[in-house]
Amino acid sequence: MGFALPNGATVFVGQSAAAIAVTGVSNANGAVFTVATGHNLAVGDEVLISSGWSLIDSLVARVSAQTATSVTIGVIDSTNVSYFPAGSGVGSLKKISSWTEIPQITEVANSGGDQQYAQVQFLSDDRQRNVATYKAAKSQTFTMAHDSTLPIYARLTAADRSGETLALRMYVPKAKETRYWSAQASFNATPTTAVNSVETVQPAFAIQSRDMTFYKDAA
Repeated sequence: MGFALPNGATVFVGQSAAAIAVTGVSNANGAVFTVATGHNLAVGDEVLISSGWSLIDSLVARVSAQTATSVTIGVIDSTNVSYFPAGSGVGSLKKISSWTEIPQITEVANSGGDQQYAQVQFLSDDRQRNVATYKAAKSQTFTMAHDSTLPIYARLTAADRSGETLALRMYVPKAKETRYWSAQASFNATPTTAVNSVETVQPAFAIQSRDMTFYKDAA
């Protein structure tokens, strides 16, 4: 059992490089992505995945191995062909070329992701039954102290206009853990103003990746 405080954590928004075409993905614990020579991806590189497999589409992860024509993503277990139909995982990889910090964060709010249910009652039942249907879409809002000179303002404004899917990274030093996910940004640079309070803005993110990936620091 383990737990840690989030104090000292930092959050970053990624800038993606050009897409690298993926012509095939293996069904393996540690999925192997087939790419063309000259992909220039190295072990440890962070990538945003686009895939025909919806469970890993928009996932952000690290390269765990590579050859001249393949890239392995160790955190992906695609062995179950019921969820990962053979031959259907093609798409692309985008290397995260740089990161811009979201600084001065005072609050993090998460919403959505809760399980939805359909209710059914048979003639012989004296009570209704709940049948799990879908999970609600997830969103995340950061409250940050306003400073229009920060580089993140231009990055978020551009992402808001383009609608691009962004890679996000959070490092929690007390947990010795890096976390990755992806989202589309909505940003209004108009600060919230109140007497005797620090002015703030709230970049909001519509989560796109189904899962968050976790990497513990090397021992």
